[in-house]
Amino acid sequence: MASTKRMFLNSDKMPSTKTIVSAAASAAATAMLVRTIARDFLPREVRSYIFLKLNDFIASFSSDLTLVIEESNGLNENELFRAAELYLEPIIPPYIKRLKVTIPRKENKVSLSLEKNEEIVDVFNGVHFKWKLLSRRVPAKFLHDPDRFNSVVKSDVKSFELSFHGKHKEIVFATYIPHILEKSKEINEQKKKLKLFTLTFDRMTGRRGDTWQSVNLDHPATFDTLALDLDARKMIMEDLERFVKRKEFYRRVGKAWKRGYLLYGPPGTGKSSLIAAMANYLNFDIYDLELTDLRGNNELRKLLIATENRSILVVEDIDRSIELQDRLAAEARAAAIAMNPNRVRPGLNQGNQVTLSGLLNFIDGLWSSCGDERIIVFTTNHKERLDPALLRPGRMDVHIHMSYCTPCGLKMLASNYLRITEHPLLLDIEELIEQVKVTPAEVGEQLMRDEVPEIALSGLIEFLKSKKTENDESTTSGSEILVELEA
Repeated sequence: MASTKRMFLNSDKMPSTKTIVSAAASAAATAMLVRTIARDFLPREVRSYIFLKLNDFIASFSSDLTLVIEESNGLNENELFRAAELYLEPIIPPYIKRLKVTIPRKENKVSLSLEKNEEIVDVFNGVHFKWKLLSRRVPAKFLHDPDRFNSVVKSDVKSFELSFHGKHKEIVFATYIPHILEKSKEINEQKKKLKLFTLTFDRMTGRRGDTWQSVNLDHPATFDTLALDLDARKMIMEDLERFVKRKEFYRRVGKAWKRGYLLYGPPGTGKSSLIAAMANYLNFDIYDLELTDLRGNNELRKLLIATENRSILVVEDIDRSIELQDRLAAEARAAAIAMNPNRVRPGLNQGNQVTLSGLLNFIDGLWSSCGDERIIVFTTNHKERLDPALLRPGRMDVHIHMSYCTPCGLKMLASNYLRITEHPLLLDIEELIEQVKVTPAEVGEQLMRDEVPEIALSGLIEFLKSKKTENDESTTSGSEILVELEA
């Protein structure tokens, strides 16, 4: 009975439901009052400081560790922030209520990202990681950027908070962050829209700004559509695959991770289409470099630094580019001598052209190591005009002869243009092609004239016969002239 009585006495001391509700309401009202006073009478900096210290106080009782990954540090973008955005996009759960949807400029693929204050949980190797996107307002200000005019720091500063138990800190830095970087690279390659880069006009006027401008590369060429012999096509594809897989090999032997190709042959043999097929095969951007537009070796180095990794740098008509630069320099020197022969110094105007030595240093010297996974493609119609120093391995590793159309190339073109693999007229055309030098571009032009195979192939036969007659007459005429000269 005594114990029972004590129980009732203790129960009588318990607060009623009405008392609890009243206390809670009073506490809420007090909190709102404090919040209102803080908002109305305390400066924003003081409020931020108080809230920061309060969060630190609460966090001191937790075993969790939080990493802050900001979007940028002044003018320098944080690559880990961008990697986190890409990594989190495919694992955003369906229960998230607010998402940011964007379509990048000049692209048509939708990108999803978290809206501020949204949280998601990622599980990696059995460990739970909580991600939260934050955004805070800061006063906008101008900072000097050596490459741009009046660059503005964003007034909204975004950051990710990555929270996890403190005992997993070593896993985060040793395994989780490298996993994020690698996975984001794969996602970026899948989302990537190929670009074709050319030199900007601002660079020519002396204004500081981006040295390259880009457009989407929508060239449809692939190795399946090229008018190349099967052996040549297989060799090029295998060489490209081996190159992109040998990062550690290049590092081990102390060589820059790059590969040089020389495409040579008459015009219209598909050099540009092969470059586009290489870009589509590797998912590499293309930088189109015109040497005659450059103002010396210094600018060549600056342009090289401004190119991205995993790209193809194209220098077309390399024989004419260097030859023209040398001729322009000689003409400028001759003009200077004519105007004032007493004041002309050796080496005049050498700084206003790209020299052969500067080009070689760019291809195979110290500056060639400014970037990884680069392919350099040179094209020429006349390989014999190139300086032997350009042709050695390490500068132009693979020489590809883009020849006139062959029977194998003809079958590929017929499949592409007419969607046929066999036809009686193809046998006659193959015999003519072995007798007449005709480019794939010329064959393709004839096949485009009609979609009916019989009509298109008949027209091609007439074209080849006409071309053969012209070649025979030209040979006969040349022989007659030779006889006259000998006589």
